[in-house]
Amino acid sequence: MAKVLLVGYIRELLEERDHALRAAGYQPAMAATQEAAFQAIEQDIYDVAVLGFSVPEQERNEMARRLARANPDIRIVMIYFDNLKNTELADALIPTTAGAQDVLRTVSHVLKTQKSPNSR
Repeated sequence: MAKVLLVGYIRELLEERDHALRAAGYQPAMAATQEAAFQAIEQDIYDVAVLGFSVPEQERNEMARRLARANPDIRIVMIYFDNLKNTELADALIPTTAGAQDVLRTVSHVLKTQKSPNSR
């Protein structure tokens, strides 16, 4: 099953998303700091990354670029609070009001969609 990197600085949200993804058969990994996210990117290849709203915009964009370099086919989901600036690297956007099941549905959806050549 697909590997999913969950990045966010609010542990409870990461754990809820991790639980929902595991129950659906995905292989999630959590990164609760920028350093942990960059280490995860260097150590493994992920099919999907979910970047939480608690990740500052600049960090989010650097993570998205690094993830795309590590795996050009990765799907990136960004959870936004109220700012949609600099989200062009995202394959899907969901609001902070989205629960763990919404994240699960979005991950499932982006894995089913075809990636266009040279999309990043």
